[in-house]
Amino acid sequence: MDEIISVRNLTKSYGKIKALDSVSLDIPEGVVALIGPNGSGKTTLINIVMGLVKPDVGEISVFGFDPWRNGHLVRRLVNVLHEKPSFPKWFTGLEYLLYAADLYGLSNPRDRVYEVASWLSIEKELNRRVGEYSAGMVQRLGLAQVLLNEPKLIILDEPTANLDPAGRMEVLNLVRELRRSKKVSFILSSHILPELGRVCDFLVLLHYGRLLIASDVKNLLSIQPPIEYRIISSDNRLLFDIGTRAGLSMELCEDSVVLKAVDPDSLTNILRLASDYGLKIKYVEPEKNIIETIYFSILKGERREGGYA
Repeated sequence: MDEIISVRNLTKSYGKIKALDSVSLDIPEGVVALIGPNGSGKTTLINIVMGLVKPDVGEISVFGFDPWRNGHLVRRLVNVLHEKPSFPKWFTGLEYLLYAADLYGLSNPRDRVYEVASWLSIEKELNRRVGEYSAGMVQRLGLAQVLLNEPKLIILDEPTANLDPAGRMEVLNLVRELRRSKKVSFILSSHILPELGRVCDFLVLLHYGRLLIASDVKNLLSIQPPIEYRIISSDNRLLFDIGTRAGLSMELCEDSVVLKAVDPDSLTNILRLASDYGLKIKYVEPEKNIIETIYFSILKGERREGGYA
């Protein structure tokens, strides 16, 4: 994957607090999880990416541009949707998006608004006032706004924090579909780790200003404890047998099979074998979420090295 952000020795302090401490990493295109405890430097990194904050030390390149010197160019390519987006409640969705399109300087703004609205399935709601929208609809309106000028990267800050379970799944499915169909890259900054594992393929973990990990999720699986997947198929006994014969670590339970994925290809292999034998997969889900497992495993190691395990 091509890198879209390159950071070298980035440091930013606020008084005596080091928000970022000599951070170096490359972020590729795709869907990236940006995680870490409160105060880890996530927001500072986002602000530096957008050219809103100047680093004290170090270099950063966003699509080849220095965001502090060429922020106007970066902001043509990168948009941010912050937590709890708020829009004028007396505007209709159409009025608001046309206003945003005018700020972007778009030609044929009405056509573009309806095109983007159709991607998000809100075109029939555009004549309603924003004050009548559900939380999920407000989130979709925000996504429509940040998609209007065809950005290459969208940063979503806590995109699902204020939504019910159905709304959270809706937004994550939109992210996955927009990445697949429109090739938009995303950085998702969130504390809701189980959901990130559904859509993210690259992980950046910050811990009180320091970078602990920046890696492809599949690569991380090979150095972490096995991820256990619970699988329900049309014939669990047969699935267990063929998986075991193939050298996979399997456990047969009363109503399911548990796969201990010791490498990134284990799940792919068992699903392929199931298809070869004509089995139908009814359910597959990690017992513990991938991102969550990696996160706590790395933090556990960090505490040991810091001497406070």
